[in-house]
Amino acid sequence: MNILDSSAIRKCTSCQMCAAVCPKGAITIELDMNGFYRPIVDDNKCVDCSICTKVCYKFDTCISVSDNQKLNSTILYGGFVKDPGLLNKTTSGGIADLLAHQLVKDGYKCVGVVYDSENDNAKDIIACRENELKDFKGSKYIQSYTFSAFKEIVKTCKTEKYAIFGTPCHIYALDRYLKLKKVRDNFVLIDLYCHGCPSMNVWKKFIKDVKIKTRQSKIDYVNFRSKIKGWGSFYVVVVVVDGKPIYYSSDDKNNDFYDLFFSDHILNEACHDCKLRSTLDYTDIRLGDFWGKQYVLNNKGVSAISLVSDRARSLFSEISSYVSYQQEKYDDFLPWQSWGKIHAPNQSLRELMLKQLQDEKVPLHATVISFKEHQTFVTKMIGVAKSIVHLLPLSFEKQIRWLFYHIKK
Repeated sequence: MNILDSSAIRKCTSCQMCAAVCPKGAITIELDMNGFYRPIVDDNKCVDCSICTKVCYKFDTCISVSDNQKLNSTILYGGFVKDPGLLNKTTSGGIADLLAHQLVKDGYKCVGVVYDSENDNAKDIIACRENELKDFKGSKYIQSYTFSAFKEIVKTCKTEKYAIFGTPCHIYALDRYLKLKKVRDNFVLIDLYCHGCPSMNVWKKFIKDVKIKTRQSKIDYVNFRSKIKGWGSFYVVVVVVDGKPIYYSSDDKNNDFYDLFFSDHILNEACHDCKLRSTLDYTDIRLGDFWGKQYVLNNKGVSAISLVSDRARSLFSEISSYVSYQQEKYDDFLPWQSWGKIHAPNQSLRELMLKQLQDEKVPLHATVISFKEHQTFVTKMIGVAKSIVHLLPLSFEKQIRWLFYHIKK
C-alpha cells in the first residue's frame, strides 16, 4: 500500500479505510502533489497483517457490473419530499435528508459529509442528534477527508449502529470490513450515483478566486448545487461570516470549477474505469439526481432512489408518507449516469493540467483554456452551443434538454 507503489497510486480510490482499519497506525493519509488523498505506510510500524488489502478496492478482482437480473431485484423510484421548504434547501429531491433524520430517530448514528470552512475542504463527521444533520445537506463535488470518522466506526462497530452516506468506494470498503467483523446487519450503507472525484487543487484555486472576488477571508458555507436558478443548473452559493449569502458563479458564461470537473481530465485516476459506480452489490440504498426525459421539465428536484436490500425497503416505508414517488425503469435512468462508462482522458493533457493546478502562479482559467485548446472542432462547437443555451431562461433550456433526451433515446 506504500504511496511509492505506482500501481497503488493508480488504483487508490482515496477512501481512506485502509488507514482506519490498520491496527498499528502504520498508515496515514495525506494529499499528494496532484491534490488526491493518498495512504502512506510507515514500514517500521507495518506488521503485514493484510487487513488493509482486504478492504481495498485495488486488490479485488471479482467486482462486476450489476446485470439486469441484479437490477430487476431492486426497486427504482423517482421521488421528492413533499415539504417544499425542505425540497428547496436540498440539491436534489431531498430524500437523503429525510432518510438521515429517520435513521437518527431509529437510533442510528449518521455519518455524512460537511464543508469545513476553516480548511476549505470536505470532511466526514458523525451526527448523533437531528440538529447535527443540517450541514449534511447539499452535494459536495470534492473528495472528503474520511479517516477520523471511519476510525471511530472501526473502534465502535461492535457496540454502535451506524448509517453511513458516502461514495461507492467508501461504501465498498465499509461493507467489506463490516462483513469481516460480522456486524454488517447493524449498519445501513447509502451511496451515490457517482461521476468521480476531482483533484483538490481545482477547488483550492477556485475558492481562492471566490475569496478575492468577494473580498472575504473566510467562507462559512458552500452549496455546490444551489436551486437559485432551479434544479439542473450548476450554481455555486457562498455564504460568508456574517451570514449574508453571496451568490458567486459564472454559470451564465463559464464556470471554471465545473468545466474542469466535467472535462474528466482531473478526476482521480481510480475513477476512470471504476466498476464500483456500476454495481449495487455493496450498498443498501443508492441515491442520485434523476436525470432523463421523465423529469427534465421539473424545476424543483427529483431523486433516483435504488432500494437494494430488505433493510432499505423497510426504511423507505418509514418515510414514504412524506415522499411523492413512483416506480421507474433503469433503462430510462442509467443512460444519463456514469454507470458502465469509462473516462478516457488524453494522458499527456491530463498531466499538463494537473501540473498547472499544482502551480500557484497559473490561474485556474488557464487550465480551462489548456483543456479547450485540445478539443476537436466538433467538441468546441458543442461547447459553444451549450454556452448559448445556458444564456436562456432555465424553462427554455429545459425544453431543449427535453428535445435532446427524446432524440437521443
